[in-house]
Amino acid sequence: MTAIVPATVRRLGSVAHRRQLLAAGLSRRQVESSWAAGEIVRIRHGLYGLVDLPTYVVRAARVGGALSGASSLAHRGAWVPPTPRLVVSVPHNARDLRDPDDAGERLDPERSDVLVLRDLSRFDRRTERLMASPSRAAAQAFLHEPAEHAAAIVDSALRLAPLQRPDLDEVSRLLATRRSAQGLVTMIDPRAESGTESMARLLLARDGIRAEPQVWVDDHTRVDLLIDGWFVLECVSKEHHSSPAHYNRDRERIVHITGLGFVVLEVTYPQVLFDWPAVRQAVRMTLGR
Repeated sequence: MTAIVPATVRRLGSVAHRRQLLAAGLSRRQVESSWAAGEIVRIRHGLYGLVDLPTYVVRAARVGGALSGASSLAHRGAWVPPTPRLVVSVPHNARDLRDPDDAGERLDPERSDVLVLRDLSRFDRRTERLMASPSRAAAQAFLHEPAEHAAAIVDSALRLAPLQRPDLDEVSRLLATRRSAQGLVTMIDPRAESGTESMARLLLARDGIRAEPQVWVDDHTRVDLLIDGWFVLECVSKEHHSSPAHYNRDRERIVHITGLGFVVLEVTYPQVLFDWPAVRQAVRMTLGR
């Protein structure tokens, strides 16, 4: 086989309908033979793509749209929520939505791990053919994810490579008529170095407690969150304690911070995510001393 079919698919944007391939001068036999030879993949009936397309993109295209929201940002390297959904933007009148893993099955509208947004008509079809731009994806995350998850997602996205980052001015423009979501944009802070920090900072802010992220307390030591200039909230994870050496080093760090005169409270990812009332109570009690 020649490379004419995959080359044509690539020229058409990496995903192409059979009618587009035929209009480009290919024959039906050429398309079917190229698919049978493994040169291209059939994503769903009449829709073909390159074999090296990312799985996220293929699953969204199989549903019938473009990768969007938190899924688009996750594909680029942003923080991933504990129970991620496949977020797909489709035309407002789309009917034939398919299961992301089986094009032979219709999408179950009750499926909790797939979120369908009927906003594809707002996309720039030249630059957002396969997935939402970083700024549009961030705006969608603010609208369709829990606020603390959206903050963690967008905080982390702002630390990605320049071309993968959302532009907060553009995000605000896209949310021009959504005041509550616009308010979240003003709370974004890329200094946070983990999703746990981002979520804790936003949840504290809801309680009227301002926490400053990643503050230097001496020439060699930064703390995760600093409250009122003396109270440190450290967000710890299993990954950072993966060995006895790491665990001991972190204990030494906490002793050092305490020795500088700070009060330190350590919280874990599960505590912030699933037991926030207990964390909030501990913070309030400490501040009320």
